[in-house]
Amino acid sequence: MPSQRRVKAFAIVALLTVLITLYMTSSARQTRHSQFYTKTQEALQTREYEQAVKERDTADVGARLKLAEEMAKKSADEKGDKYFAGVHGVDKDTAKGVAGRVLINQDDAKKPLQGVATVGGKPRDREAAKDEHETQEQHEVELELNAILKRSPIIIFSKTHCPYSKKAKHILLDLYSISPTPYVVELDQHALGPQLQATLADTTGRHTVPNVLLMGKSIGGGDDIEELHQTGRLLDTVKSMGGSRIVRAEVRDGMEVRQRQRQRQRQREREREGEGRIEMRRRLVR
Repeated sequence: MPSQRRVKAFAIVALLTVLITLYMTSSARQTRHSQFYTKTQEALQTREYEQAVKERDTADVGARLKLAEEMAKKSADEKGDKYFAGVHGVDKDTAKGVAGRVLINQDDAKKPLQGVATVGGKPRDREAAKDEHETQEQHEVELELNAILKRSPIIIFSKTHCPYSKKAKHILLDLYSISPTPYVVELDQHALGPQLQATLADTTGRHTVPNVLLMGKSIGGGDDIEELHQTGRLLDTVKSMGGSRIVRAEVRDGMEVRQRQRQRQRQREREREGEGRIEMRRRLVR
């Protein structure tokens, strides 16, 4: 039988272990929900988006330069072919050499012979060949969509006049406190709005707005978001699909909802004032 002193010592050690565990868990939870932690996470998200925009702009400039280079090369080749035909009286590609040998095209001479190692090419080469069939507008839409998806785990593709879009924005932005904040794209005010909506229709199967994307996957429109909210499954959906990208997701209380609505109302008024100033400048320029 262990002595009473040893039993007391074991009990004290067990109690201290439980208290330390509870303290560490509580501290970690408070740190995760602290204002400093959430602001730090939002700053990191903003920096990631700025980097994505910079990469998009760089890729766009590179694509334009490459297209200009290809057009200049094609024009130079056409002029060279016309000059060769004018001098020799035959087409350059079908010209015969000594003993009836076909003259080798310089471009073909530079190409390696296809063997086991070159058939099919590298995946990157196949991807580049696929991009050749893509128009410049399609490429810009793809770059813009990729940049938008990096703004937040939740993207709301909306239109300003759509009542279903207003319903989805009210639920996700006013009734819930989600960090990073869901990012709203008003397609009727975006320069590539119709193209983005067509691309989303192809990739998500939804042709209408709103189209709410969570981690790049569509979770539905206004009625779908309302159903998730009314059945109490919206938070679980956001947390399970968002994973570590979701810093905070909780229901706002009544005071927070009213405060959030006032903030969004002031933001809309500032946006309308900005649009009015831009329209006035356009009229003065005309």
